[in-house]
Amino acid sequence: MLVFRGQVGVDTSDEALKERLQLHLNWVKKLGDQHIDSQRLENVGAHIIDHHTVHMDGPFIEDKEIILGYTIIAAKDLDDAIFLSKTCPLLNYFEIIVRPVVS
Repeated sequence: MLVFRGQVGVDTSDEALKERLQLHLNWVKKLGDQHIDSQRLENVGAHIIDHHTVHMDGPFIEDKEIILGYTIIAAKDLDDAIFLSKTCPLLNYFEIIVRPVVS
């Protein structure tokens, strides 16, 4: 799973978002059968600290820590997933965290 995390100062205008979406769709097309799923996350949510502390105001965490979305790919191992992540054009705008999904 590739998790896209925000970076401070990234343009979030509608035009910039549309451009990045097209870049991502082109990349997904190149991945072919290795692409399993991708979703952008809503800008709202909750940050649950413990049983008594829930932050609902946005941004509820630092901008640079906001999780923007994810993509699930089929890779033979972690090295392959890292290699494929480095080909993602969204890396120019966001950090990508690569984590294997437990099978």
